[in-house]
Amino acid sequence: MGLASGMKNLTDDLLASFKNRIQENEELSNDVQKTLDGFRKDHQQMTDTLNANAAALRKGLAHGEKERLSTFKALMSSIHGTIASIRKEVVAIQTSTLNMINEFATNRTRMAVELNKSFAQGRAGRMKNEKNRMKEFDALMKNINDDIKSINDEVAAVFKNTNDMLDRFEKEHQDMSDELRAELGKNLAERVEYTRALLNGFHKRLLGIGKENQKMAQKLRKDLANGETERLSDYNGIMKGIHMSIKGIRTDVKNIKSYTGGMLNDLLQNRVDASAEWKKMQDAMDQIRKTGVDTHKVVAKKEVKKVVPAEAKKVVPVEPAMETPVIEEAVFTSFPQEPETLEQKVLDFINMHPGGVKVSEMEEPLKQTRMKLGFIAKELLDEGKVLKVENLFYPKSK
Repeated sequence: MGLASGMKNLTDDLLASFKNRIQENEELSNDVQKTLDGFRKDHQQMTDTLNANAAALRKGLAHGEKERLSTFKALMSSIHGTIASIRKEVVAIQTSTLNMINEFATNRTRMAVELNKSFAQGRAGRMKNEKNRMKEFDALMKNINDDIKSINDEVAAVFKNTNDMLDRFEKEHQDMSDELRAELGKNLAERVEYTRALLNGFHKRLLGIGKENQKMAQKLRKDLANGETERLSDYNGIMKGIHMSIKGIRTDVKNIKSYTGGMLNDLLQNRVDASAEWKKMQDAMDQIRKTGVDTHKVVAKKEVKKVVPAEAKKVVPVEPAMETPVIEEAVFTSFPQEPETLEQKVLDFINMHPGGVKVSEMEEPLKQTRMKLGFIAKELLDEGKVLKVENLFYPKSK
């Protein structure tokens, strides 16, 4: 019964952790989508600006093909440099996203191997339940793999759309350059001075646009770096919580083994004592048959009070036939003052319920999630501040 409850709690923790990882991946996809939307908006603004400048240039330019072509080459070189920078940023985003997904897959595989090793350690009598748990775990891992595959498909679709958009951008610029080159070749003989003045103003405007693009690119790099740092910090926190859960599970399994070994030793000793008493009874019956006199003297043994090890008190897998431990009732005349930390809130809430309380019963009063309250209750149990019988937490006897 205690093992089934522990497995259920483990399943709830794994599902909650999996939901948090899915939410983190969705937030990452949303951040990438927002970045791409900003890039599309900037690209549209740049395209509109270039179209407006090209229209003004077509109206004002009629002659000086050689000088205008030279300026145009410089402009196209600047545009190609901008495109190359944008491609580098997209490649960096792709590499970072793929590395994060690979790291997540590696950690998930390692966690699965550790869980399989931990679950494989058991007695032959638990093999049937172990197979059922393995089936449930395989089904859970299949769902996780399907979700990861779906995320990979979505990321691949984002990358494909980005590459297609960059290809269209380059084609549009190529078409615009061909059109502009055709327009520049029509007239060759007048308004040279006017053209030079117009080109000087256009050159200054291009320098301003280049500076604005550099500032925007620096801001985008800074925002991406900050977002990546926050996501890595959240991911490390989640993995730390999972590792703490696995560590607690291993401790619980170790305590269960210790308690089970002690119980089996007690059963063996009781069986030996019962066999000895049965032998004495048979001897007394034989003596009565022979002589008619009962010479057997029954000596009452003093009842030995068994001391439960301190480490077994943390798990206490109570069987129906076993005696439920008596926990001292605590009387509270008033509610405590508002605690400063969530850990103190959980401890006070458990102390206010001497009859035992579940983690799910703390959600509504404390306004916290079950997973977070479960972690804090587990820490209080490890620190020896509370007791746990099956899935109920009790205040520690004073």
